[in-house]
Amino acid sequence: MGKLKLVSHILCNRNIFYKASKIALVVGIILNLINQGEYLIHLDFEHVNFYKLGFTFMVPFCVSTYTAITMKMKYHVGEKALLCADLTCENCHGTQEVKRDEIIPFCHKCQDKTSWKIKEIKDINVKCRD
Repeated sequence: MGKLKLVSHILCNRNIFYKASKIALVVGIILNLINQGEYLIHLDFEHVNFYKLGFTFMVPFCVSTYTAITMKMKYHVGEKALLCADLTCENCHGTQEVKRDEIIPFCHKCQDKTSWKIKEIKDINVKCRD
């Protein structure tokens, strides 16, 4: 359930939506010109496959959104935490609690080999430690 909270929080970010839309527009136009260019250039709309046209824009949108979500779900050292979370170091299994917008620190034992994994996302409505 915690990861679902994080995904929904990330999806509510306007920047991700705008960037994914821009990517979908550029890539979709290029792919549609490759796949159905002769019909589109000659405005021969009777032969244009509108399902293909729509899906050709949807696929890059979905791929770029998925990529953004997976990158934001990882808590990297030096970045701001998106939500309050308990993290576990993948190397030494040490734990660290971070609050929203706090800079994610190195693991005390692993230092620059730190690789955090989300153990638990705190409830968005519950106040994190101060």
